[in-house]
Amino acid sequence: MSGNPERRTFTKGSVIFREGDSGSEAYLVQKGSVRIFKTVHGRRVTLGVCKPFQVFGELALLDDGPRMAAAEASEDTTVLVLSKARVRDMMDSAAPGLATLIQSLIGTMRSMGDELAAARAQLAENGIES
Repeated sequence: MSGNPERRTFTKGSVIFREGDSGSEAYLVQKGSVRIFKTVHGRRVTLGVCKPFQVFGELALLDDGPRMAAAEASEDTTVLVLSKARVRDMMDSAAPGLATLIQSLIGTMRSMGDELAAARAQLAENGIES
């Protein structure tokens, strides 16, 4: 696929996508940082923070599932946009069997994300983690 990826900027606090949204793009952080979080019992639970050269939002492109978490700019942030078509082209050119392995890993990651969010919410409710 030719052409340079689109570049977008988000100001601090901007929502990049919401949990449950369908996904047609993934993002590579160039500058800034992005907080990935799930909402559990009305509380935002951070799953991680993406810094420059890290990709987020890719799971929804690879398995066509909904966004497993939300993404919000933690500071003014610039990202490169990776389209679903670009990611699919990369997957199509991968070695045979790699797609099956990746699908298995995605299922595990989605499950672990849910479990991590639930555990962190429980710790926060007990005053152990904020």
